[in-house]
Amino acid sequence: MRFFSLLMVLLLVSPALALEDEKGLQPPDQQAAVKFSQRPVEFIKKIKEEIPYERSHRLLEQRISVKDMERSYLLLDSPIIKENEDQYYPVRFMHAKHGLLARDCAVCHHYAPEQGKEIVGCSSCHQQPFDPAAPDRPGLKAAYHLQCMACHEKEGRGPVSCTGCHVKKPADHSKLVRLPANPEPDEVTAECLRCHPDQGNDMLKTAHWLWRGPSPFTVGKTKSADLGKANAINNY
Repeated sequence: MRFFSLLMVLLLVSPALALEDEKGLQPPDQQAAVKFSQRPVEFIKKIKEEIPYERSHRLLEQRISVKDMERSYLLLDSPIIKENEDQYYPVRFMHAKHGLLARDCAVCHHYAPEQGKEIVGCSSCHQQPFDPAAPDRPGLKAAYHLQCMACHEKEGRGPVSCTGCHVKKPADHSKLVRLPANPEPDEVTAECLRCHPDQGNDMLKTAHWLWRGPSPFTVGKTKSADLGKANAINNY
């Protein structure tokens, strides 16, 4: 039962561990992406009003292309979105790959500030939803979804569901688990199964629980799955 309790815990938290690398070892590009995603961003109120063709043509005239891209990889983890909700892990956005596929910076960077840099990030123009300073602009979360999902649907490839782009964060179990101090292993298992009965039923069908499996090195039982620790270990 101790093993079962431990395995249940690992099954429940392993998706989070796979992405919670901000607290562990990180490659340099991930460290840079995390830091860049948390930077303060000045909101741009005035933009140049252009139709898509004019925008693309002007970038072409200025010879601005994918080759001028400063960052090939971005972590879409803006504090602007987290102010309202934080249910999913951030998208790991392959900026350079998408740029090469689009072959036109204006596909995503469809407007430019009246003054300053020609190319700015999404959060420079899109921040909080229903902002009185720019009521005609969607918030940052909506801008991401409108841009990314619309393109994926148009091209017929790429994810369009929540979990197609994000890994859902696990619930905060510190607020859900009801256990006494120094609980027994059986109590831990029962508490896990209170909310996760399906995982418990799945566990009962595995070799870990049944202690049975193929016996490729047992004479006469190479294709049999009826032997295992449960019935082949004497007095253990």
